[in-house]
Amino acid sequence: MHRAIALWLTERSWRAAVVIPICSLLALLMPLPLMSLAGAIPVLVALRMEAQTGFTIAAGGALMVGVVVFFAGELTTATVLGIAIAFFGPVALALLLQRTGSLNLCFQVAVLGAAALLVAIHVAVPDPVAVWTKFLNELLAPMLAAGLKIEGDQDAFIQTWARAMWGVFAGMALTVVFGALLLGRWWYSLLESPGAFGSEYRRLRIGLTLGVAVTALFVIALATDSPLVSSLAWVAIIALAFQGLAAAHRSRAGGRLSRGWLAAIYVLLVVPLSTWVTVFVLAIWGFADNWLRPRSLSA
Repeated sequence: MHRAIALWLTERSWRAAVVIPICSLLALLMPLPLMSLAGAIPVLVALRMEAQTGFTIAAGGALMVGVVVFFAGELTTATVLGIAIAFFGPVALALLLQRTGSLNLCFQVAVLGAAALLVAIHVAVPDPVAVWTKFLNELLAPMLAAGLKIEGDQDAFIQTWARAMWGVFAGMALTVVFGALLLGRWWYSLLESPGAFGSEYRRLRIGLTLGVAVTALFVIALATDSPLVSSLAWVAIIALAFQGLAAAHRSRAGGRLSRGWLAAIYVLLVVPLSTWVTVFVLAIWGFADNWLRPRSLSA
């Protein structure tokens, strides 16, 4: 079915141009994973047709979302940035993939890009935590009035989440952008080189340099109260979860993990009550995999 979809979308460029606004509107209802689905369409077009066409298709999706957000009165600098990242980020990575042939390099660039975004936000915004503190207070006010009870110190609860929210935002951006690249690359491989994508994905690894940086980051996060370090730690967790998922697929290919367990991982990732627990477990797996996996398996 997926091969038929990919073939249909790329037989005529206008088909992708028609479909992406529809997917973009649906993504507003459920950003994850539908935003990655919308972003995968221009990735496929860029890989199979032309980069310029891919960017044009991406612009159509971004414009549709922007118009809806504008009329909803929510068009801010942050939303414009988010829309641009969600639609143009995957195509930029697809162009890098096309030139280098390295999915792993695209993964590392995406992680570094998310980290750079966080640094830029913390440099440009005078008080990044206060932005989310105000938002969370406004969000929780009607819930508290309706009888919601928060155990412990309410202000401390809000501050804890306010410090984490930029990191969660960047982690979601990484998930959307790299997830779109993965889906678009998979569709492309179904048409041009069946089976190649699985081999590429199973070799994902943050590598030695990023691995050392991530380890140091976690140590610093435990020892300090820096909002930036805390936010960067969330990006590191998402990156390691991607590697953990790749390790799960490698275990499945090697016969050490059953198809049922792999399917269960994906189910747990999309069930809201278990999503973050599953992400943390995959991140631990990815961290161990980065240091313990023999180099020969990464080649």
